[in-house]
Amino acid sequence: MIDFPLTGNSRVRDAVLSAFAEDRIPHAILIDGETGTGRHTLARYLAMAAVCSAAHRPCGECRACHLAKADTHPDIRITAPEDGKKNISVAQIRAMRSEAFVKPHSAAHRVFVIDQADTMNEQAQNALLKVLEEPPGTVIFLLIAASRSALLDTVLSRCTVFSLSPPDQAAAFSYLQSVCKDSEETIRSALTASGGNIGEALRILSGADTAAAKDAADAFVRFLLKGDAFEMMKVTAPFEKSRVETDRFFKELKLAVAAEARRAPAGGATAKKMTRFYESLTEAQERLVTNINLGLLFCSLVSQAIALDYE
Repeated sequence: MIDFPLTGNSRVRDAVLSAFAEDRIPHAILIDGETGTGRHTLARYLAMAAVCSAAHRPCGECRACHLAKADTHPDIRITAPEDGKKNISVAQIRAMRSEAFVKPHSAAHRVFVIDQADTMNEQAQNALLKVLEEPPGTVIFLLIAASRSALLDTVLSRCTVFSLSPPDQAAAFSYLQSVCKDSEETIRSALTASGGNIGEALRILSGADTAAAKDAADAFVRFLLKGDAFEMMKVTAPFEKSRVETDRFFKELKLAVAAEARRAPAGGATAKKMTRFYESLTEAQERLVTNINLGLLFCSLVSQAIALDYE
């Protein structure tokens, strides 16, 4: 049987292990918590355990477990907002509901994972409610959400809720040391930047988002030079959801602005514009550590960028 740490959420971990040991898996489970707390880790573990063929689930060794790890098991289905969409549509839920009444292909259960379940509107949630009220005996629904507050009380009442929270700094640091080869200083820096969020810290340490932040910074500078406020706001929009990603973007933007200033003729209009904007960007970084709304912070930054053309 595979164990899983679920750092900082030992009570949830123990409850999950107990449920499988006693073969009393709820038919509907809601996993809520902020990004990086282990919501998807827990969902993958539950899904694997539900389709595992071993006595002690999940074993991690049987064919079903290998298929689940590779995201190719025919009895595990994932529903999430379609590309370019912000919400899970009622049509998606109705299609999933119809499929729920099809017998499992190879496992004892079929598992339907609803990722970003809190993006379902009321109509979609009511469509889901119909199958939650009288679920097929072979089906398990796993809902993943950033916050349960967006879900109807009638949906919540039919789910077993596992709420995940970030661990304390000591536990988070210990876990990161066990899975990362970075120095203590680097790990502590990543933890500080992520607010103690393990998932965010791992992203920082992996450097996975650095390329995206750099590309966005380069694009921002191009539109800054053109004085195109609309395009600058489009560039910053994806960063409004995370202070960690905003901080990364600001760091890359400072590098891009400094590079542009060095390329421009000394004392020229472009060099002066980049120097002034660099100062504005430094002020924005200082404001980032406060509770300021990120959307307002970016609006202010773009406004200052446009104002440079009129000085």
